[in-house]
Amino acid sequence: MKPNHYNGRVDCIKTIRELTLEHQNDAFTDYCRYQSFKYLWRLGKKDDVLKELLKARQFLTFAIDALENENEQ
Repeated sequence: MKPNHYNGRVDCIKTIRELTLEHQNDAFTDYCRYQSFKYLWRLGKKDDVLKELLKARQFLTFAIDALENENEQ
């Protein structure tokens, strides 16, 4: 049984599974992208909207920081 915050016409997990079939970046960047996507998908359905947006932003920050560090080396 899936949590209520993932109920909808289209399943978030199925969408992410489809996205993973086409890697566009390194594994960590894509992981962060999918996590951010998940929080945006359920925006306002589980936690406070601001809290969810901050979580999504944090995962984007993780990806950006990793790529910036990689580019500096």
